[in-house]
Amino acid sequence: MLKAPKFWYLKKDTILSNSLYPLSLLFRFGTKIRNLVSKKNKSPLPTICVGNIVVGGAGKTPVALKIGELLITSGYKPHFISKGYAGLTKISTLVQSWHSATSVGDESILLSEVAPTWVGNDRIKSSILAKNQGGDCLIMDDGFQNPSIQKDFSIIVINSEQEFGNRRVMPSGPLRESINRGLSRTNLVIVIGNPSKEIKKIVPDHIPIIESKFEIKKENKSFKGQKIVAFAGIAYPEKFFNSLKVQGANIIKEISYPDHHIYNENDMLSLVESANKTQSILVSTKKDYVRIPKSYRSLVNTLEGEIIFKDEQLLREILSNVIENQILEK
Repeated sequence: MLKAPKFWYLKKDTILSNSLYPLSLLFRFGTKIRNLVSKKNKSPLPTICVGNIVVGGAGKTPVALKIGELLITSGYKPHFISKGYAGLTKISTLVQSWHSATSVGDESILLSEVAPTWVGNDRIKSSILAKNQGGDCLIMDDGFQNPSIQKDFSIIVINSEQEFGNRRVMPSGPLRESINRGLSRTNLVIVIGNPSKEIKKIVPDHIPIIESKFEIKKENKSFKGQKIVAFAGIAYPEKFFNSLKVQGANIIKEISYPDHHIYNENDMLSLVESANKTQSILVSTKKDYVRIPKSYRSLVNTLEGEIIFKDEQLLREILSNVIENQILEK
């Protein structure tokens, strides 16, 4: 996995973004052809998609986790379906406690802690298995751009720190598709952080915007004043480093790895050495934690948080209405 280029999130054109623009046109053309030749299949269960328009880092998995919790407390039996990004498993499989990030992907392991989670390339097959196992609705983590499964309700997650970067399509920028095309298929926008005037202007009036924030869990250990070697292999590691700084941590060293990086023994020995030399503690994200060899996990602290919705009741009502209407139709 590669790190996201820094120029993607500059609010201006650069020599690199301009030089890669012809490749962006090819990417967009390829996406259009894929959409034309793909056959949309309908899931047997109401399907809520949580996705984004940018490549990684927007916060869709924390949002999907919170939506799963909301639906459970509302009396539903949601199942997650995911491709299991970066995992080796391709056939529809129910994630078990003994699975590793290598086999099913890191996000799937986190999702499985909240509700039954299916990974595999064939999301329709996963949805059928979910129904057979007692699920009454689906939450699809990612897959917004996947044309092979019909979504009943699509949520786009926007991180207010990143927004849409330089607003260019890959590889010239971080977009998976144009903003207008993505929003044309969107039913709801969830913004993590304070939505800017630009976001409010670009999102059509008929699409509701729900504000949210990523809040450190109260039971999480406080790192205020502590010397820390912080490391993360996520799409936008600056968010994690900033969260530690806001908490008052004394970050001695920031180390970034590629997104979804699977840590090996050499990585861990190097990190432990850095911490020992500076008399610091190691801190990472929960998403990184599941990719660390089990024998080293006791040496790593995690900063854990959750999404808090500004109007949770409104979101609960919207999702319940979607599910009940789809149950009647299906």
